[in-house]
Amino acid sequence: MVVFKPAMNRIFNAVVICFVAACMAMNAAALQGAPGSSPTPQEAKQSQVRQIINTAETHYQRGQKAYAGGQYDVARREFDEAVDTILVESIDVRSDDELRVYYRELIEKVNHYQIAALEQKDGGFNEQRFEPSPLDRIASLSDADLEEVGAADEEDSAARFNFNFTSSMPVRQFINYFTKGRGRATMEAGLQRSVRFREMAQRIFKKEGVPTDLVWLAQVESGWNPYAYSWAAAKGIWQFIPSTASRFGLTQNYWLDERSDPEKSTTAAAHYLKYLSTRYHGDWSLALAAYNTGEGNVDSAIARSGSRDFWRLHRGGYLAQETRNYVPAILAVVTIAKTPKKYGFEVPPTYPYRYQTRLVASQTDLRPLAKKLKISYGSLLDLNPELQHGVTPPGKHTIRIPAALATKSAEATVEPSPVTNNP
Repeated sequence: MVVFKPAMNRIFNAVVICFVAACMAMNAAALQGAPGSSPTPQEAKQSQVRQIINTAETHYQRGQKAYAGGQYDVARREFDEAVDTILVESIDVRSDDELRVYYRELIEKVNHYQIAALEQKDGGFNEQRFEPSPLDRIASLSDADLEEVGAADEEDSAARFNFNFTSSMPVRQFINYFTKGRGRATMEAGLQRSVRFREMAQRIFKKEGVPTDLVWLAQVESGWNPYAYSWAAAKGIWQFIPSTASRFGLTQNYWLDERSDPEKSTTAAAHYLKYLSTRYHGDWSLALAAYNTGEGNVDSAIARSGSRDFWRLHRGGYLAQETRNYVPAILAVVTIAKTPKKYGFEVPPTYPYRYQTRLVASQTDLRPLAKKLKISYGSLLDLNPELQHGVTPPGKHTIRIPAALATKSAEATVEPSPVTNNP
């Protein structure tokens, strides 16, 4: 018996070691599956979203405090940081409901302060007036929402356009939405605002070979507002996202964002629409869909469905809800704009977009310049909406001034350029 004692001890020790190892493995497995120890991808995303919102809210509250204390430059920087906190993150705003709702509310609150600041005697914190894009609301409409408003009669949706398309039930539903539903106020506001830029847009579209009826795309995109800013970071009358704006030659930097320049952005929009029309062989429904969601998504929808018919893509759910709403909304707006009285609207006559230009030799703040010209800062900023902070870039820069101020501007600017009257 004594001979076997060491061997039995070794066996006993081995059993103990195995038992301890097994327990440790079980504990590790239990800990790995325990709540909070290893979050799921969805939990990790929600945690990141909450962190983004908390950081943005901290900047926003700092901006509020600075604004209340009259520190407008500090307020502007904090509000910018609040918005940028969301836009620079890897999470797409559209992919999370909580983040999307917060972002929209943030834009509206910051816009409130921007408008209030411009009304201050000293010009406030010298920032642009960003307003939500009408498309944000249209994009969220469901099929049930549209069914609730009903549809216009088929004969009422017939109108003579200068581009070809095939109508369908969603077009008639959006006619009712804009004439009898919640969209009527948006329609009326856009029609009133269009008088400033409509003639200019028609002139540029005609020059670039794009059907002039398509200028009403601006009604859906922005309500003709150069300050419109969407939750997808699209900006200006034609709602260019940064990447597409760069493709079509619009400058974007700290000082300038030409997506808000009425003429330059309209020319870029015409070039993009013409490109899309060529890409889709003159099918304007597909071209408009691509303007909204990008060529890649439309090409993918065509490949998956095996069809190049927009309404088949629409019915089959091959396109995102926003794009499914976007095309019929535009066609409905064009229909209404062609026969406004039929739907109880008045389209005010347009007037030429006129101004004069002056060259400033060095970086210039529009606020003291507006005082020298004896006009409001807001009026001068409205003529130069591409200026990000109400200040021209370093070096020489051409600004727009009211057409009647040629003499005053020569005295107020450092280096006047020849007067330009734009048709």
